[in-house]
Amino acid sequence: MNRLIATISIVMLTMVSCWQEDDVVEVPVAANCAPSTPRGVYAVNLNGKVKICWVGNYETDLEGYKVYRGTSADGDFFPIGSVLVDDPDQAEYCFEDLDTSNGTHCYYAVSAYDEAGAESDLIIEEVVSGTPRPEGIITLYEASAIPDQSGYDFYPISLEPNAPQDYQDSTTDLWFGVDQGSPMLLAGRSGVEIQDYGYASSFAAVNYAPDDGWSARRSAEAIPEHMYILRLLETDGYHFAKVYMTAANVNFVTFQWAFQTDPGNPDLAPPAPGSGTGETAASAYRENTSAGLILEATLLTNRCNDPPIVERVTWIRDSERGHRNTE
Repeated sequence: MNRLIATISIVMLTMVSCWQEDDVVEVPVAANCAPSTPRGVYAVNLNGKVKICWVGNYETDLEGYKVYRGTSADGDFFPIGSVLVDDPDQAEYCFEDLDTSNGTHCYYAVSAYDEAGAESDLIIEEVVSGTPRPEGIITLYEASAIPDQSGYDFYPISLEPNAPQDYQDSTTDLWFGVDQGSPMLLAGRSGVEIQDYGYASSFAAVNYAPDDGWSARRSAEAIPEHMYILRLLETDGYHFAKVYMTAANVNFVTFQWAFQTDPGNPDLAPPAPGSGTGETAASAYRENTSAGLILEATLLTNRCNDPPIVERVTWIRDSERGHRNTE
């Protein structure tokens, strides 16, 4: 990948004193400067794919954006697709990476390019990671009434996703019962921990598994619009899951679920910019991986370009301020 090196001359403008008429000075500057690097990049983990989104650039001559993927934050990135700009005032753009699979950890970056072909840099500050994970929705029935449809096994997910099983099966991770008139979610086999993460506005509202807070009783009351996090010890290490309750009563519960097949990875759906969700867990995960989810701003690539084109820029002195007007 090439880097545009736009050379802009430093021009010193000598202004007249305040009681004289304003001066208009025209100076040549580089016109094909590369667009700014797209900001606010984030990734959303979906079932078998990753959705990468970013804030739209402000440049009026923008042609589109290129999406890059790599296997580490500080390694090589390769283009996987592009998005053309149809509306220059569009606030956000997104691209779906369909060429990936559940449990595969990838890193993504986005560049912008203009009508002249000048392309922005990639910087680690705007690199995000994504790990697709399976998801689904299931209904479990009260254990004493319909025992063979009261439990669920998250892993291995490829066998029968969304298929309930008997709560007494040795592989049951989670099951539904009633305790003193209250609908309850209960951890099944040994090695499964659960916690009520509280009210959530949607299934996507909680993005990372926490570090602690697991229920000592290994159970939680089933409450609609509450999110539950599970930590499950499998043969290849700990896995994390989230459960979003959509309906709950003494007869049945219905919930959406997501299960991270990448062992040790608490990343269930990376947050949108500024949400700050799961930062503690994300930091802990960064400490145990060779490359972080988001690192300090550092130039990743070097680009080069033809000599810059020249346009005319007018500087007008207005009182004590200068305004830049591009013709």
